[in-house]
Amino acid sequence: MHYRASVLTGLVIALASVAFAVDANANSPTAYKDQEFTEFFRRTSGWTSGDGALSVPLSDGQVLWLFGDSHIDDFDPKTKTTPCLFQVRNAGLVQNSNDLKTARTMIAAGPGSRTWFKNSTNANEWFWPVNGFQQGKSVYVYLAALEKTGKGGMWGFAAQTHDYFAKIEFPQLTRISYVALPSFNGIGFGQGFVQDEEFTYAYGGKRDGTASDVFVARFKSTNPERDWTFWDGNHWGANVTNAASIARGTSTSVHICKAQDMFLLTTTAFSIACDQGKDIYMATSKSPTGPFSPLKTIYKLDDIYEGHYPFFYIAVAHPEFINDKNEILVTYSINGYEPCVSACVKGRAIPDHYRPKAIRVPLEEIRNSSR
Repeated sequence: MHYRASVLTGLVIALASVAFAVDANANSPTAYKDQEFTEFFRRTSGWTSGDGALSVPLSDGQVLWLFGDSHIDDFDPKTKTTPCLFQVRNAGLVQNSNDLKTARTMIAAGPGSRTWFKNSTNANEWFWPVNGFQQGKSVYVYLAALEKTGKGGMWGFAAQTHDYFAKIEFPQLTRISYVALPSFNGIGFGQGFVQDEEFTYAYGGKRDGTASDVFVARFKSTNPERDWTFWDGNHWGANVTNAASIARGTSTSVHICKAQDMFLLTTTAFSIACDQGKDIYMATSKSPTGPFSPLKTIYKLDDIYEGHYPFFYIAVAHPEFINDKNEILVTYSINGYEPCVSACVKGRAIPDHYRPKAIRVPLEEIRNSSR
């Protein structure tokens, strides 16, 4: 199958609905599709399609965009299609934050696999990059480590015992080392990073049915590789098994960032196929440890194809892209319209059905809806 789940999609594997503290009847903020940023992802060379679109602002004014399974240099301008099978397990784009016309694709140099992040030659093991941050002369990217299980079809993969940090030398972004992280008791701590002067807060998710519980850890900003502590509801402690949930996502697609003075949680409705959930929700907190306000609907997808809504996930807020109207950029990924509409026809696929989309959400309306 052409399209597959990304790290956050991989975490989307679940099969039933649950109840949440969501005000479904609340008036949605006046979010709207950001056509300029949506067009930024409609690329015809280098990285041409994929899922993820997680951003890491860099100190030189550039932004590193991270993607999971991706197509590279395979767009056919005559048919405006791509082959049905992606070539790499992950890739990146480096963009000047003020330039939406050009970007540099980050993949491994040949020969062999062009997947950017890899520390194994075993094709049954791979990384999906999630969120990251810069600390001095290093850019850290949280890598979810996956492996094939041999059963389950398109869902035939599982998390490995340990996730990793990719430690990328800045500013060249060419030399990468890999740091094995300890076992986090089933929590993936790549759902967002918030830095202050002393600590960096790492947000994690753990699947519970079709939803997820959200946790927070922290480490000294000057030393991300060791001495993590975990919030137990009252204190920071070294034992991850004592970590307490600080919030809950409506699916396993959860992202946390800090936008101005708000800690902002973004999550999506449950979706693993066409015509399922189509809402994006947000909640806010004044503290890195919560509590968060009730979730509010901030956008309903309008990506209809042949009368159907897509499988979608990975809604991410990007505080480095707040515009002069005080609107935050939010991206989400779609993964085709199957089983309603085939993703692969005669060996070709529509790349727009596997590209991130972008919207703008007024921050003041998020703030007001959380009061």
